Amino acid sequence: MNAKNQLTTVTFQYDTSTSYTHTISPEPDTTMRNTLISFSYSLTGLKPNTEYHYRIVAINESGTANGSDVAFITSDTTGVAIGFNPQLTYDSIYDNEGNKYKTIEIGTQTWMAENLRSTLYNDGTPIPYVPDSYAWVLLETPGYCWFNGDSVGYGTLYNWYTVETEKLCPQGWHVPSDDEWNILTDYLGGLSEAGGKLKEAGTLHWTNPNTSATNESGFSGLPSGYRTYGGGFNGFGRYGFWWTSTAKSAYEAWFRDVYFGYANTDRSSTGKPAGVNVRCVKD
Repeated sequence: MNAKNQLTTVTFQYDTSTSYTHTISPEPDTTMRNTLISFSYSLTGLKPNTEYHYRIVAINESGTANGSDVAFITSDTTGVAIGFNPQLTYDSIYDNEGNKYKTIEIGTQTWMAENLRSTLYNDGTPIPYVPDSYAWVLLETPGYCWFNGDSVGYGTLYNWYTVETEKLCPQGWHVPSDDEWNILTDYLGGLSEAGGKLKEAGTLHWTNPNTSATNESGFSGLPSGYRTYGGGFNGFGRYGFWWTSTAKSAYEAWFRDVYFGYANTDRSSTGKPAGVNVRCVKD
């Protein structure tokens, strides 16, 4: 664009349609140059395999000028080659957004073998995307994000208010309760042994030594990390966390985690505003 010597402020507007409901600002976002100049902004957290539209908007004392609509389609790859157990037979399901997941029978239960990635509830309504740390801290309502905004293949991080809606998993599936997680870990030998059987084997994604990781169950747990209820990110490559649907108190809910340095899985609780992965279990 050419500002023609007028102080001009530039923004980008984008959306999955030409309604352009999202506005972002490049850095710097102003110019007075009388020559052509380019502006850029790197977007993260977009939905995979989705068409987006964007335009540039320039504002100065002469008025507002909207650039032409530009459309693009995001990649449909998750970017993570998960190490499933080749000795087991997997099935598959789709969520309401069209994401495909492997599933696995473990004892009397059928589990997703991948972390949920949906940004829509199972009734088709969108889950609020909240990348900003300060906004995340203030949430007392549903919200999702990805680890540092760009680890889509490792699964979406949801706060527990999203789980509480009971609309998160595909139809016919649900977020497992604390008791259902107990059934799983008991079947795998108890909390002291289950972690190794739940973790993806090897160190392609896990930090070395990934103790006792066999993926015997086919669960194929990844070290996706988590978002603290303070808004920061932690544990990527070292921890895998999954919500239960069971609240511990008005402020906390139960979860399970596995760790690169231990064979066990932990049963613990954290604040409901934390961002944690979800695995769904069949009704």
